[in-house]
Amino acid sequence: MQFEYLVDRPEDVPKVIAWWRTEWGSRMGSDIESLESQLRESLSKSELPIHVLATIDGEAVGTAALKLQEAAELFPDKQYWLGSVFVDENHRGSGIATELSLKIIDLAKEKGLPHLYLQTIDLGGGLYSGLGWRAIHEFNYKDEQTLLMLNKLS
Repeated sequence: MQFEYLVDRPEDVPKVIAWWRTEWGSRMGSDIESLESQLRESLSKSELPIHVLATIDGEAVGTAALKLQEAAELFPDKQYWLGSVFVDENHRGSGIATELSLKIIDLAKEKGLPHLYLQTIDLGGGLYSGLGWRAIHEFNYKDEQTLLMLNKLS
């Protein structure tokens, strides 16, 4: 497995949007063209958000992002997030989500960020609990019980 920046593989933007829509479609809206355009315009290697792809033999199999903000309407004061973690269903269970999460943590550390937040609907913390994240708040977000987690990086 290798990591690549989505900005270097813009041809994978439709695939990433399709993945996200399978998981979070109700939150994203139905205008796929607009979603793809927004994602393309946000792509960068240095400015947040930074989208990373996991690839196997040149094929994108998963994605994650280092974001400045997520759930801003609920947490306007919380900056720096691990988000948009998704692994293609044919590659789940092989540690790709863990490796993507660790890659985003490494990017955050390289940028000198003090911490990262994430939100997950796995109220037990899932894979993140084993990666140094701790639960700090349970809340309802868009009709789903959700867990806010924190990873202090320094």
